[in-house]
Amino acid sequence: MEHSGGGIGRRSFLKGSLGAAATCAMAPLLADEAPVVPTSAASRVNFRKVAINPESDFEAIASADINGNGILDIVCGDTWYEAPHWTPHRFREIGVWGRDANNSGYRADFADLPVDVNGDGRIDIVSSDYASGEIYWHENVGNTNDLWPRHSIARPGSAETTWFAPIVKGSVCILPNVGNRVVWYELRKAGPSPVWIEHVVGNQGGGHGIGFGDVNGDGKTDIITPTGWWEQIDARADKWTWRPEFTCNPGDLGIGTPTFDFDGDGRNDIVFGSGHHYGLFWLQQGEGGKWTQSPIDTSWSQVHTLILADIEKSGHPVVVTGKRYKAHDHDIGVADPLGIYYYSYDRTRKAWNRFVIDQGTHAGVALQ
Repeated sequence: MEHSGGGIGRRSFLKGSLGAAATCAMAPLLADEAPVVPTSAASRVNFRKVAINPESDFEAIASADINGNGILDIVCGDTWYEAPHWTPHRFREIGVWGRDANNSGYRADFADLPVDVNGDGRIDIVSSDYASGEIYWHENVGNTNDLWPRHSIARPGSAETTWFAPIVKGSVCILPNVGNRVVWYELRKAGPSPVWIEHVVGNQGGGHGIGFGDVNGDGKTDIITPTGWWEQIDARADKWTWRPEFTCNPGDLGIGTPTFDFDGDGRNDIVFGSGHHYGLFWLQQGEGGKWTQSPIDTSWSQVHTLILADIEKSGHPVVVTGKRYKAHDHDIGVADPLGIYYYSYDRTRKAWNRFVIDQGTHAGVALQ
C-alpha cells in the first residue's frame, strides 16, 4: 500500500502510554554526530511497485486467500482487495480516534492476521486496537455483500500491534505488544465457539516494542523485549525464565526482532530498530550472556517494523525493514524521505550492506 503523503499532522496527540518510552529515551544520533551509513546498493531482488489504493490511511495489512480460489488477496483496514485485479470489497467498519483539526489520528486497526478462527474453511481476520486495548476478529461470511460479524477475543491493554509468533508448534499463537506486561494468546480450539487461551509471561520487559526468536539455539521460540529476553522453558505450561542481559538503546524498540547467527560464531544475534528515533542496530551475543550493541544504519528514523526473510533465496536470511510514515508527528526525522530496505551481513568484511528496494517516494513500512 502507498501513502498519499498529504493531509494534516499525525500522532502529535500520542505522548503517553507506549509513546512515553520513545520520548523519554536518549536519541542515539545527536545533532553534531555523523550518521552511520552502511555500504548501499540497489536491491539484488527485482520488485514491481503496484499502487492498490493510494488514499488508504490504514497501517495494518495481510495477504490471504479470502475467497477460496487459490490466489492470495490483500486485506487492509476495512477492505479486502481481490486478486489479480485488486477489486475492493469493503467487509467491516473501522473507526477513527485521536483525529481533529490538527491531528490525523489513528484508525482502530493495528493488526490484520489471517486465520480460520471458527474452523469453517474460510479465512477470518484477527485485529487489535490500541485505544480500546481489545483484540478481536471478523468472521468471513463468504460470497456476500454483508459486513463480517465482529467477535471479541480479549482486552490485554493498549497494543502497538499484534503479530503471529511460532511460540507453540502446531498452534495459532498471537503476540501483542502490550505496554505493561508480556502476554500472548493461543487458539487452542477453532470452531463455532473458538477457545482462546491467555498466557501471561510476566511484567518484566513490558514497554515499547516486542519480538521473538530462538535466542539460545535450543529450538524454542523466545520473546525479546527492550530490556532483556524471556527464555522459553515450556510455553504451553507458562514456564519462562527472565534474562535481563541487555537494554536496547534507545528504549523505543521496534516491532519484530530478527534473530539469527549473522556473524557466524555459533550464537544467535538480534537486530532491532528504533521506532521513534534514528537507527537500526544489532546485538551481538557473546559468551555467558554478554551482548554488544552496535549501529547498522543511523541515517533514517522510525524503524518501527522488521522481519527476517530469505528474499534473495540464498539460504542466508536478511533483515527487511523501512521507515514508518509519521509514527508520531513529534518524532525526530519525521519529515525525512520514506524508504524500504533490506540488510545483509558480510561475514568476510564483518560489515553490514544495505540494499534499497524503494526510496524517496510515497512507499514506506507501517505496522506489518
